[in-house]
Amino acid sequence: MFDQIVDWVSAALWNLNPAEAVSLGKHDYDGRVPDLSVPAVESQLDRLEMLRDRLWGLEGLSVDQELDRLHLGTALDSALFEWRRMGWWRRNPMWYIDPLDTTVYVTRSHAPAGVRAEIVADLLEEAPALLDRARANLDRVVPTTYCEWAVRQARGMADSLRHQLPGSFGSEASPRLGDAAGSAAAALEAYAAWIERELLPAADGGFAIGGEAMEDLLRVGELVSLPLDDLLALGEDDLEANGEAFRDAAAALDPKGDPGEVYARHVAAVRPEPDRMVEAAESLLEEIRSFVIDRGLVSVPSEVRALVASTPPHLRWAFALMDTPGPYETEATEAYYYVTPPELDWDEEQTAEWMAALNTFALQDISIHETYPGHYVHFLHVNRAPTEVSRRVASYAFVEGWAHYTEQMMWEAGWGNGDVRFRLAQLGEALVRNCRFVCAIRMHAHGMSVDEATRFFVDRAFYPETPARAEAERGTFDPGYFSYTLGKLQILRLRDDYRERQGAEFSLREFHDRLLSRGAPPVELMRRVLLG
Repeated sequence: MFDQIVDWVSAALWNLNPAEAVSLGKHDYDGRVPDLSVPAVESQLDRLEMLRDRLWGLEGLSVDQELDRLHLGTALDSALFEWRRMGWWRRNPMWYIDPLDTTVYVTRSHAPAGVRAEIVADLLEEAPALLDRARANLDRVVPTTYCEWAVRQARGMADSLRHQLPGSFGSEASPRLGDAAGSAAAALEAYAAWIERELLPAADGGFAIGGEAMEDLLRVGELVSLPLDDLLALGEDDLEANGEAFRDAAAALDPKGDPGEVYARHVAAVRPEPDRMVEAAESLLEEIRSFVIDRGLVSVPSEVRALVASTPPHLRWAFALMDTPGPYETEATEAYYYVTPPELDWDEEQTAEWMAALNTFALQDISIHETYPGHYVHFLHVNRAPTEVSRRVASYAFVEGWAHYTEQMMWEAGWGNGDVRFRLAQLGEALVRNCRFVCAIRMHAHGMSVDEATRFFVDRAFYPETPARAEAERGTFDPGYFSYTLGKLQILRLRDDYRERQGAEFSLREFHDRLLSRGAPPVELMRRVLLG
């Protein structure tokens, strides 16, 4: 019965988000958009509540099943929290754009190009009806930032569908794909115009979900029951510690210089050539991988290398990202580490700004986070996890916390041979994540405004105004972006406790391998596994 309930819960979750199933390699869900009519959504949520009662009513479970029940319960409760408690599908117009993302079909060759092109056409033909459903479901007063980002996202996706998607499948794409892409692009543009006309004039700044909801978000998704203000104090302490370390590292390079200016002069100015980004990352990756293996930091359970490539045009909103096949993927088994070069039509100033952010030392830190021993190594372990639940369900704080933790861990293990410039790059990334943590809690529980959060990123993370505002605005619709720092702090605390328990027998590799042994559950669940 336990296995049946796992499959039933998974099906209900995937019906609400078919793209998640496809990313895991469940291609029965290819080309589907969710039915977001009110009766269909309520039916799935009612089913999840019924399954929740049945899940917790089971008796006589094995140790593995007890752990899986707790793990699956977090996914189930998080879905109910998002859909029923927070009601994002009624408050956030972006929720109706994401299901139309074609990325997984473009980048993963799980079927011949012509077949994938037809799947994409199936998906995009649903765009007009899906966006009509959005108009019917959405509240008429929603937060301003939600509207502004939805407009940007809709128009960006429309542009990509018109100008980039049709050529993604080469000569194997039929004219049907072009027609579907054009129709979807027109629907997205009309949706953006509707948001500007109908929602933006009445939009307000009421994005905060409140302290009680933030505590519930932490409890149901990450099994964290610490009072919110105590958690905020931990984040503020880590921010102070990293800020002091950043200033000390900058002073080691220039005792009299402003820390931000020292970073710009000694770190950001050291850059690979723009047209050599892929080659620079490729050579770096093998060096990082060898360091991880030679130092015995964590098992790398595959000889298959992550392939480095230039980021596809439709994904170039990020400096770099990792595209790893899911545990059920049998055909498209390549894993891609994408690095985004500056665009060819950018002027000299734009190119310089982009390359300053992707400087030599930041590229090292980003590559550690994305590949070895970060996301790529982690998902090699996830795909070999022992149970269906541990392969299907992931904690936001574990996934991002592990990758963020590895940046600091690699410095502690000796990466960079003590080069303070890498330390500055690593600390700079940590400060951004610290600010996310603090601002998420302050914005949603203590009344911090977007303007105040923007200034916080400028002052405490040494960030320019434009990316600082983008970070602050993201916090309005992604209150869980505290997860990077939360997960890192949880792992560091668990490592200290495990080291104390193991004494002279402590092994960093054994700790990491055990930590990753059940995929990506909440870190607090792994605390129970490792410490009892």
